[in-house]
Amino acid sequence: MENKQLPDGLKNQMNIMENGVKQWSRLVAWSWANYLAFDFEKERSKNQQEQKLKEYFIKIFQDQARYSYTFISYGDKKKKGNAYVTSIKIKKLVLGKNSEINDDELKGITLTLPEVYEKLTNQRPEALCYEPFMQMFHAEVVTDTFSGYIRDILDSEKDEIKKVIKEINKDDLKYVNDVKYIIYFAYPPCPAFGKATVTEEQLINWMQGKNEYGDTATDYLPSSAYIPISMS
Repeated sequence: MENKQLPDGLKNQMNIMENGVKQWSRLVAWSWANYLAFDFEKERSKNQQEQKLKEYFIKIFQDQARYSYTFISYGDKKKKGNAYVTSIKIKKLVLGKNSEINDDELKGITLTLPEVYEKLTNQRPEALCYEPFMQMFHAEVVTDTFSGYIRDILDSEKDEIKKVIKEINKDDLKYVNDVKYIIYFAYPPCPAFGKATVTEEQLINWMQGKNEYGDTATDYLPSSAYIPISMS
């Protein structure tokens, strides 16, 4: 069985790791639920941007997963490059650096994921948007589990990523140079809502920093095992 315990270098950073678990699971809940943080009547422009940002969030994580699967399964070198580039887009997205992502779907979208998270919870996502912390990770996406994990990156893996990124956009090497780990973000298909899985009410409560009863959440783990976690 593959060892998926937290790497030794991160075991003394449990507070920020637990915050990361909480923050990722809340963003997934936001992407799955038919709910927006910004009110359409009162904040129409941000509401419309939030909807487009949610659509892009879903697309970019699905893209990284399918590119990774293709090059791992079939050795498609072009898709390997696509996977690495998409990983950097994911890092930029969670850091709130929309302006550095050159995708048509994000043109004119100044609203960022950290701002959405803060609107939902009245707190900044201090793990996912903390650049010195996130720069330690190369992001990959797994769709067959509700629990992501982190492992040490091999020197050979980092060298390969740097080589590919340098050929595509050498300015993005700043998102690779400090990488020490690979983080596998869990983004499985959304289960059918129900008491045996997760209800939409649970998703909405959790993304707002509440437990399943609507009270302020005190645990960093979501109320359902079917709300994905990562950074654990």
